[in-house]
Amino acid sequence: MSLNYDFIFVELAIKFLEIGDVEYLQKIAESKAAEHIFNHALRFNPGMPIGSTLEFVTHLLTPLDKHREKLQQVTKNLDYAKKHIASTRIAENIALQFLPDNFVFFGSMFFTFGYDIGVAFGKNCSLNLAHSIFSSNIEEMKYYAIHEIHHAGFITLKEGYMPSLQVSTRKDMLRLIEYLTHLEGMGTYVPLEIRKQENAMNTDRDYIALQNSDQLNSFVKEYFEIYDYFKDNLNEALTDYDWYKIGVLSDIKRLWYIVGAHMAKAIDKRLGREKLTGLICESPENFIKTYLNLEEY
Repeated sequence: MSLNYDFIFVELAIKFLEIGDVEYLQKIAESKAAEHIFNHALRFNPGMPIGSTLEFVTHLLTPLDKHREKLQQVTKNLDYAKKHIASTRIAENIALQFLPDNFVFFGSMFFTFGYDIGVAFGKNCSLNLAHSIFSSNIEEMKYYAIHEIHHAGFITLKEGYMPSLQVSTRKDMLRLIEYLTHLEGMGTYVPLEIRKQENAMNTDRDYIALQNSDQLNSFVKEYFEIYDYFKDNLNEALTDYDWYKIGVLSDIKRLWYIVGAHMAKAIDKRLGREKLTGLICESPENFIKTYLNLEEY
């Protein structure tokens, strides 16, 4: 089997924005794509309006006038996605190079409107064609597609497991850090080579940081200071300061993306692709230990 490419959500969203008929919202809410991003929001964005799929979809696509401004660009992005992602399967094929040899996709890539940039949940992933990043540089859609498709493969190999954000101790937080370093590090590393080939290393801050050795070394040091901090006194309850440190890893400095990609690259270059992909089926802690063992020699 191979990945299914599903455009129903974004095509219905375009119709809704063109015509304004609320019946389209109901049709979108009944789609598999809406179920996918709704389930992701339930798990990871509980502050959003998630009383029902229809409420969630309505939130994403209204007010009408605001989102109509995006129609021309989203239509252009949809055409790009069909011609350069779905038809070529380039993103899928690149992602498969960083998954075990016998891996096959069983899910879908959904093209949506309004939720995040892209997300993966279970065996599926999605890309938000209304995101401003794609409006400023349409080629980024391909690179983000690679990132999210690899996530879908990674999570499939974990039998759908994703850690909860509802953690209460440093031990719980450490497991979360390990998982997301492995997941996001791999997702960031996988498109690196095609970005190099297509001169797209300076269009995203993660890849800019990966090219700057001084900044990268500083980030690696800071990452392991945070990692070791959580390894101490594992049973202690989390504080607001602990949550700030997670912000450094994710949004503020994106350390688990950048340092995780650095780890993946080191393992790939020194131990080989089979070792790198095999680690996906092991505990995320082993991914970090494997990198640290490399650094000892």
